Amino acid sequence: MANATASDFTSGRVPTQLASFAWPLILANFLQTIHGVTDVFLAGRLIGKSAMSAVTIGGQSTLFLITFSLGLSAGGQILIAQLKGAGQAEEQGRAMGTLFTLSLLVGLITALLGFFAAHPVLRLLQTPEEVFADALQYMRITALGLPFVFLVNAVNGALRGLGKSRPPLLFAAVAAGLHAGLGFLFVGVWTMGLWGAALSAVAAQGIAALLGVCVLFAGHRGLPFRFRLRTFFPTPKKLLQVLKIGFPFGVQMGLLNLSNLFIIRLVSPHGIAAAAALGTGSRVTNLLTVPMMAIGNGASTMVGQNLGADKQTRAVSAIRWALTYTLAFVSVTTAVTLLFPLPLLRLFTDDGEVIAIGVQYITILTWGYFGHALHSSFNAGILGAGMTFHSLAATGLEALIGRVALTWLFSIFWTLPGIFTAQAIAPYLAAALSAVFYLSGRWKQHKLLK
Repeated sequence: MANATASDFTSGRVPTQLASFAWPLILANFLQTIHGVTDVFLAGRLIGKSAMSAVTIGGQSTLFLITFSLGLSAGGQILIAQLKGAGQAEEQGRAMGTLFTLSLLVGLITALLGFFAAHPVLRLLQTPEEVFADALQYMRITALGLPFVFLVNAVNGALRGLGKSRPPLLFAAVAAGLHAGLGFLFVGVWTMGLWGAALSAVAAQGIAALLGVCVLFAGHRGLPFRFRLRTFFPTPKKLLQVLKIGFPFGVQMGLLNLSNLFIIRLVSPHGIAAAAALGTGSRVTNLLTVPMMAIGNGASTMVGQNLGADKQTRAVSAIRWALTYTLAFVSVTTAVTLLFPLPLLRLFTDDGEVIAIGVQYITILTWGYFGHALHSSFNAGILGAGMTFHSLAATGLEALIGRVALTWLFSIFWTLPGIFTAQAIAPYLAAALSAVFYLSGRWKQHKLLK
């Protein structure tokens, strides 16, 4: 029965296992991305470009706070994967309990921080005055739903570490479906405006989190260990292990989102249409880079399990197949973006000015897709080994040099096209440094379990 819920990646055919494990992750990430673009769609189709601008600015600010959750879930995922590879069943339960308790506590603190800091943050981002009130309301409401986001991310991280990718797909489907359904009801039927859009997002996240907890803790799932009350009291050892991976990963995601906020600050003075186009275009490009990120995530679990079992050759094979799959996907997504930019943007809005800027944005950023594919594959080995400080260095290079320094420099003499071009260059900086770390081979000998 254990095999029904947890996959062993230390034996069998690597390409088949990676494909089988990654496709639910790809679909789940697609659904999560759709969940994230629902409010942009509702704002663009049912309210207007001012609301789209408010969602872009307020939503990106809330997304920055979610980076803490991504760090914790990544730390738990890699630790649990290595414990599974080493066959330490009881320790897996302790790691999961630590992850859940820590995620819930940090989620509550982050929710309060997002609610009370919303006003000064939006002022710092130079939010246009005509959308400031809507952006403030949207950010505060979505911030209150952060404990649910932290909890469902913790459940997903634990399941991925065990080798299970299908339950996270279920949770993502529930969240995306409820968000869309409630959003149309609240905004389209009851005309509640952005308040209704934000409320539908929080409700969907809450129900998905509840479902995740129920699925994970149901006794019939056949996990190789049992949860007890003491499991949820973090021990110093497990707390340190989760944070050792999770903190640097959280920082690197925080740097990426800070760079996104910096870009919003550069774009906002160009007007509401530019901010709305940035929000719409970034959602489109995020949707098309989902397969690469999901494959990298799946490969990191396989690397973690095989390093835990001292099977370095299989870990290397997982990275090579991840690179093969991501480059295949990026070839397709690049063609789709270049051939169909208008239909992709018209899913969200019919505003001519927004579409004109949005087409320019996504066609320029298309040329960064190959950089994302290379980075996500090489970085999977680094993350799977738990070397998150190395991953932080690569992502920090992308965020601080590519997405902050270059966007600022290019914006001076090239305005909006310069900002977009710098964003396309940035992922190649991360790809180059992560390739250096990967090719050094040090990650093969690195694992958390001694």
